[in-house]
Amino acid sequence: MRIPKLLVLLAVVTALAGCTGQGGGPAPQAEWEPDDALQRAQAALKDDPASAQRVRFGSPHVGSGLNEKLETSGNKPYRLDLVCDSTDVGRVTVSLTREASKKEFEVTCGGTARKIPVRINFPAGPPVTMTVAPAPGDPMGLIVWELKSLDPANVQGCADEIVGC
Repeated sequence: MRIPKLLVLLAVVTALAGCTGQGGGPAPQAEWEPDDALQRAQAALKDDPASAQRVRFGSPHVGSGLNEKLETSGNKPYRLDLVCDSTDVGRVTVSLTREASKKEFEVTCGGTARKIPVRINFPAGPPVTMTVAPAPGDPMGLIVWELKSLDPANVQGCADEIVGC
């Protein structure tokens, strides 16, 4: 008994459709990878037309939280740029404290989409303490931050977002 060529062709096409995800089911979601997350965050931080000089940089896990003392002496203003990348945590709250002033900022984390950094200006002066509470459980994600010194002409918006304008 001979199998018609059309039947063989149909079997091959059906098998290929199942292997390539053409079968109509949902496509599998990409797994969160720390290296990819760091690259996305760094790309977002570099997307900055202002001339700025990096002073410090960090990338702790959202599950570890953050507690950094930022030295901000000198005569140039500073800007703190923050990006969060996580599929487990929707947002983190960053607290900045300088002497008696304290201000909180929300940073959206959301998955693998293009990141938009939160940019916070403040003048040179006493140290600034930056804290983020550890996320509960064992979440995957990074908080990527960069402290930059700016030319005073490149400060956009409020010049001291910790004290307020």
